Amino acid sequence: MKKLIATSVETKIWYSIIETLKKDGWEVATEYNQFDKGIDFDLYELAQKGEKILFAWDNWFEGEIKCSEQRMRDLENTFGIKLKFGEPKHLSLNLIDKMKSLLTKK
Repeated sequence: MKKLIATSVETKIWYSIIETLKKDGWEVATEYNQFDKGIDFDLYELAQKGEKILFAWDNWFEGEIKCSEQRMRDLENTFGIKLKFGEPKHLSLNLIDKMKSLLTKK
């Protein structure tokens, strides 16, 4: 399945998407848990029925979202937004493995 990475997602929208998905039954599989959470950096991996969405954010480049093309379109429709697809700063890497000592697995 082809994955897309949306970039430069406005911070308020990025957090709103995460909170809405959690209310809709998505579970937090992995979460950044360091002292600068939400200040300099943040990361979530949400999961539902075998599907995963990865979210990364920093205060310089704002949010990134990595998921299937269909899920990306669903997010655009649900939130009435048009996502941008540029060069990601974080999600082009295998961030979960790279940062595993800084994450909380649920």
